[in-house]
Amino acid sequence: MRILLADDHPLFAEALQILIQRSIPSSSLTVVSDLDAAHRALAGVKRFDLAIIDLHMPGTKGFEGVERTLARFPETPLAVISGGASAAEVRRAVELGARGFLPKTLPPKVIAAALQVIASGGTYVPTDYARHTTPKLPTVAGLTPRETEVLALLATGKSNKEIGRALQLQEITVKLHVRNIFRKLKVRNRVEAANAASSLGLDRTARA
Repeated sequence: MRILLADDHPLFAEALQILIQRSIPSSSLTVVSDLDAAHRALAGVKRFDLAIIDLHMPGTKGFEGVERTLARFPETPLAVISGGASAAEVRRAVELGARGFLPKTLPPKVIAAALQVIASGGTYVPTDYARHTTPKLPTVAGLTPRETEVLALLATGKSNKEIGRALQLQEITVKLHVRNIFRKLKVRNRVEAANAASSLGLDRTARA
């Protein structure tokens, strides 16, 4: 299993490297210290089975960077880590499409097990936070809750810029979401996507 860690704290990176060597010996860990480096690595020829991103490292701007990563690399399972976490942060990570949220205070054995669960297609949230992480929006046709929001607004005729303004997203992030929506719904353009949204009643939801 190839794992990418994006974290600017050398001590944690070193500790995770040792943990993976001991607990998941067949895996390899690549460490970068900022979001741009993480995106360069994820865009490389060799595919990563799991990406782990620190919520507060350089370039992330909190969840903005996490969301951009999820939109640009939707095929790579993503786990968010943080030195501390509130229930709201854990819920937000799951709503955006992250496969897990790992406080750095978790016991090493728990972290190792959680990484294997996430890389295998599962979702991990610490027990203390699990009851707070039910997404507010249902997924539609395999879309994440955020992609569903974007699709609903697209169906009302809003431009990418207008969608970004409504959801407080950068336009480039909206474009990435729209691209993923087209791929998942197997549509070729905004008209076909809007028709699909209309058939699901999302346009009425957005106007409500």
